[in-house]
Amino acid sequence: MKARILGVVLGLAGFALSAIASGEQHVPAASDQAAHHACFAQEQQALERGEGFGMALAADRHGFPGPKHILELRERLELTPGQEEQVRRLFDRMQTRALEVGKQVLEREAELERLFASGSVDPLALQLLLNDIASLRAELRWVHLAAHLEARELLTSEQRARYQAFRHPSPP
Repeated sequence: MKARILGVVLGLAGFALSAIASGEQHVPAASDQAAHHACFAQEQQALERGEGFGMALAADRHGFPGPKHILELRERLELTPGQEEQVRRLFDRMQTRALEVGKQVLEREAELERLFASGSVDPLALQLLLNDIASLRAELRWVHLAAHLEARELLTSEQRARYQAFRHPSPP
């Protein structure tokens, strides 16, 4: 009898633990979904503002500084008035083009949303739209990376080294 009671108690305990564990699995999924939506919203805002949102991080980390951050660090980098003007013009050109292309990306992403919301998706239309979105995203990334290439040439090697130390310090 005691063995039977012990079996029931252990079975109920196992069931309870299983239910608790199962409940815990739903929280991260909801949390992951919320994080995904937040990231998407951040990307959308960055596109609307013409920002890079990490598109040129590889360049920035490896000695190809971006015009926005150069301007933010202009005093520490001791930019000459001529350098500051050149970097500002470069930034303005980059941002103007990034705003144009970013707007197109958002329009195509909205088309994708509408396509699936319609409930009827033509595979060929989907493929064409995805290719268009990918091409626009590549162009947008090029806009930012090209600005990093050009910005690098506007700084002296000493300024580039200082930029690197400020933006990407070596671990101790």
